[in-house]
Amino acid sequence: MSAPPRVSVIVPVRNEAAHISACVHSIVAQDVPDGLEVIVADGRSTDGTAALARAAGALVVDNPREITPAGLNAALAAARGEIVVRFDGHAEMPPGYVAACVRALEEEAGALSVGGWVRIDGGGPRARAFGAALGSRLGTGNPRPRRPPRPGDGRVDVDGFAFGAWRADVLREHGGWDERFLRNQDFELSHRLRRAGGRVVFDPAIWSTYRPRESFVRIARQYWDYGRFKALAFTSAPRSIRPRQLAPLALLATAAAALTPTRLARPARAALVAYGAALAVVTVRSSGGWRTFPVLATIHTTWGGGLVVGLVRIAWRKAFARGLNRLSTGNDPIG
Repeated sequence: MSAPPRVSVIVPVRNEAAHISACVHSIVAQDVPDGLEVIVADGRSTDGTAALARAAGALVVDNPREITPAGLNAALAAARGEIVVRFDGHAEMPPGYVAACVRALEEEAGALSVGGWVRIDGGGPRARAFGAALGSRLGTGNPRPRRPPRPGDGRVDVDGFAFGAWRADVLREHGGWDERFLRNQDFELSHRLRRAGGRVVFDPAIWSTYRPRESFVRIARQYWDYGRFKALAFTSAPRSIRPRQLAPLALLATAAAALTPTRLARPARAALVAYGAALAVVTVRSSGGWRTFPVLATIHTTWGGGLVVGLVRIAWRKAFARGLNRLSTGNDPIG
């Protein structure tokens, strides 16, 4: 049996036939002393993704649950490397990506996780608008992981980032990815590592190219899910929440107030006009064209709506569980 590689790159995918070959080829081409392996966790794809990944040089493992965190854990279980790098089927690595991850882990004392930024490369106008939206401060509130760093920027401790790299024993010691988080699983993992006393370090030398979704419907669904699973973070790890993440809730509350026949309606409408003006300014200054405006509005409203629905569902489930507990213990006050 051959010696284990130094690095394992793990990629959870489902129905990514359009992107998986380029993704795996970009990983296999990395120059890594002591070797590298690529493990693709396939969520029962129906478009030939698994075969394409094998042909490109990846080991493919099954992900019967067909969700991202389960795929990550399945790939982690199969990984033989000392260092694990998490990547995405929609992304491609430039030369030196893995070397930069390894270097940052070795040089940053106390770093349990390192990662960088993504250059959003969309071929169509919607994808360009998506990239422009995410690269602005009005996008998701923290544009650092989604736009090129400024000259002179160095490593800095952060809350989290897309993708990431860890020592395999650290990941396994902390239980890998929480499979309750169909979205936001990387952020939740970073929060656990920081609570354990570790550092989560952003390195501008670590970057990759990401191919975003082209459809407004897919973007809306994606950010609706982000909001729903951020609700789980609100309730299970409230200290992980940052003020910027409450902004979509404030937007929805303002829109609701604007529709009410109360004294709040007029200032709420004025606030919505100011919000629209801010989106217009970002749109004019962006490289994404007019579509940047509806992309930003879609991200904010669907994220906020998903968060509200997620919080309501969690509250209802907790109330239902308390009701069952009262019935089972004979403490039902209605009896």
